[in-house]
Amino acid sequence: MKRFLIKIVVLLFYFNIQLLTAQVVYKEVKAKIDIEEIENTLSVAGTVENLKSEFKNISFKLSVFKKNKSNSNKSSNAQDGRVTLEPIQKITLSKTQINKSTEDQIIILLLIYDEDNKIIGKDRVVFGEEDTNLGILKPKDGLEMVGIVSNDTKTKLGNDFYDLFYNAYSKLKLNSSKIISVQEELTFGRTTKISIYVDSEVIEEFIAKPDEDFLKYMAETSSAKVFKYFKNIEKQNKFITQY
Repeated sequence: MKRFLIKIVVLLFYFNIQLLTAQVVYKEVKAKIDIEEIENTLSVAGTVENLKSEFKNISFKLSVFKKNKSNSNKSSNAQDGRVTLEPIQKITLSKTQINKSTEDQIIILLLIYDEDNKIIGKDRVVFGEEDTNLGILKPKDGLEMVGIVSNDTKTKLGNDFYDLFYNAYSKLKLNSSKIISVQEELTFGRTTKISIYVDSEVIEEFIAKPDEDFLKYMAETSSAKVFKYFKNIEKQNKFITQY
């Protein structure tokens, strides 16, 4: 009987961890992408709603990833900014228009950050068929975005690291609906701090140096830590399935 109770406690412990890591519920703000499609044009508006009865300082990034199936041309663009939300307020953050054809595969992604650059809200809309290179997977119940790595760097050094990290991460061939974000924060002097987030959880942080070998090492180390993070979630899933 005692062993049975211990097993139940352990099972509940892992189950709670799984709920926390596999599904993030955002309670501070609500991010929403509104789309109006007229002929071959998408009118996109990124909106946010403050769910709290207090002022909230946020930043946002509205990104568009696009690929043409017939010629494999790829493009991406982003709009970002900072705003202060009043209590229980909903506003439009940014607008854009996208030309769309039957050959296009498109992901529209809206990320909301708090003052510490942690993701506190997100929304995504996907147009197109299955294409894992663009970050789209077609499961049985519909389209789901996988493998998106958001570039939230501010300098050339940060962008160079992002490119190295993305190449290292892509080789791992991981599929996840969680959003990976490479963020850069200006520190004292001319240095910057690079942070790797999976949703709102910090996986790696370090002070960047303008040294290619150092950036390559940190890109490989960071991608390995992200790989380990997802593998731990996978193990937890298998543990729960077994019981």
